[in-house]
Amino acid sequence: LDQQCNELMRTKFGRLVDLEALQMLSGNRRLEELKQEKLLKEAAYAKEIRQWDVYLYKIYKIFVAIMCYFAHILYNLYMCECIQGRQQFQDYRRRTDQEAIQNLQDLVIKQSQQAEALRREIHLLSCKGGHMLPPDQTRLPPLSPLRTPIGSINTGK
Repeated sequence: LDQQCNELMRTKFGRLVDLEALQMLSGNRRLEELKQEKLLKEAAYAKEIRQWDVYLYKIYKIFVAIMCYFAHILYNLYMCECIQGRQQFQDYRRRTDQEAIQNLQDLVIKQSQQAEALRREIHLLSCKGGHMLPPDQTRLPPLSPLRTPIGSINTGK
């Protein structure tokens, strides 16, 4: 039977045909070509997806770097605003300190002028033989001892 089958294959096809391989094929050549095209396209699509994944990963890394850069800039801006706020407060304190210093200097000048005027007046009065009391003070009479009522003293008898 095998010999007869082999002879028929040679006469019909011109060679021996592998029947097991033939059973695996669906028999439709166009269908097999389409399956092969599908496999090639799937491989091409998978390659393109891998390329896009690599590209997106690079873009993601760049995005993260830019976000870190802007976060650093925002932090620096915040710190500058804090420093500027403190500096304005210190400027205000410095200005109030300078005003207080100026007021104290004016007071010292005024008091030194008053002291000089008093020295001149004391000198003038001492030259004329007058009293050397400060100008606003007047002489008060000496205090007399207080009288006590006689009836309120207990003699103990």
